Amino acid sequence: TPAITSTTLEDFEAHMAYLEESDLVVVPLSEIVENPEIPNDRRVAITFDDAYANIFELAVPRLIKRGFPFTIFVATEYVDRPGFFSWDELRYIEAHGGTVANHSHSHLHMLRKQEDESHRAWIKRIRLDIEKAQRLLEANLRQPAKYLAYPYGEYDLHILALIKEMGFVGFGQQSGAAGATSLKTIMPRFPLSGPYAELETFKTKVNTLALPIEVPVISPIFDTNPPTLSLKFPNPEGLRLSDLACYGPSGKTHLTSISDRELQAQNPNPLPVGRSRYNCTMPGPDGRFYWFSQLWIQKRPDGSWYPEP
Repeated sequence: TPAITSTTLEDFEAHMAYLEESDLVVVPLSEIVENPEIPNDRRVAITFDDAYANIFELAVPRLIKRGFPFTIFVATEYVDRPGFFSWDELRYIEAHGGTVANHSHSHLHMLRKQEDESHRAWIKRIRLDIEKAQRLLEANLRQPAKYLAYPYGEYDLHILALIKEMGFVGFGQQSGAAGATSLKTIMPRFPLSGPYAELETFKTKVNTLALPIEVPVISPIFDTNPPTLSLKFPNPEGLRLSDLACYGPSGKTHLTSISDRELQAQNPNPLPVGRSRYNCTMPGPDGRFYWFSQLWIQKRPDGSWYPEP
C-alpha cells in the first residue's frame, strides 16, 4: 500500500517493544469502548484497517507471541482475494486473542453520492453495504464486534446518525485518545504509519489522555473556509488553558478566548482540498499530553471530489 498508510516492520517492532517495556497495558478494544472513564488511563488498544495479508504474515505472530489483543476492521468484499485475509485466517485470529469488526463491505467512500442519487437512496445504499458486511462477518465468524471503522475516516452528521441508529460504535482516523466524553459514533485513533510511525512520536501519542472538552458533534464538511473549531471545557479548574495549542495544515492556528471555559481555533489560511485536521494538545499530568483532533473535508472548487493518492 502507499507508504503514508503503511508501517515498516522495523517501526512496528519498536512500537511493540516499547509497549512491553512501559507501564501501559494493551487491552481489547472493547474494554475502552465499554469503560472509557478511567482517570489517568494507561490502556492502549491496537487496531488495523483493511485486513491486508501481510498483517497476518508479519504483525499477527508478533502480537500473539506477546499476548497482545488486537482488532482488525475488515472490508468483507476483499476477504479471500489475493493480498488479503482469508476467512480461515480471520477465524484463526479470533481463536488467538484477535477481534474482527466491520469496515463496510465494499470499502466505499460513504460521503460520495452517485450521480442523480437522492438523499434517501444514498443513506439506504450505505446501510445495505454495512449490513452486508455484518451479515458476512456473523455468518463466518464466532463473535465479530459491532464496531465500524469508517473507510478513509470519512463521515458527516447523516452518517453518524445512521451508525447510531444501527447500533454500531464508530471509529474514525482522527488522532487522539479515547475518554469519558468521546463520541461513540466517532471514536478517535492515532494513525501510526508513514510519517507518523517514528518511535519518539509513538511514545508521546500512546501516553496521551483525551482533552477534557465537550466533544463537538460537527460535520467535517464546512461552509466557511477556514472553519472554526470551538473547544468548551466544562471543568477548567486545574487545567492550563493558556498552554493549549492547535495545529492545522498551515501550522499553529489562531486561538481566540471566548470565555474562561471556551476557546476557538481557526487555521490562518483556507484549508486545502482533501482531508485535513486541527490537532489540539495541552500539557497534562505526569508529563503526558491531552489531545483532541477534528477532521475537515474540502471538495474541489467545482464541487467535485478529490482523487485518492
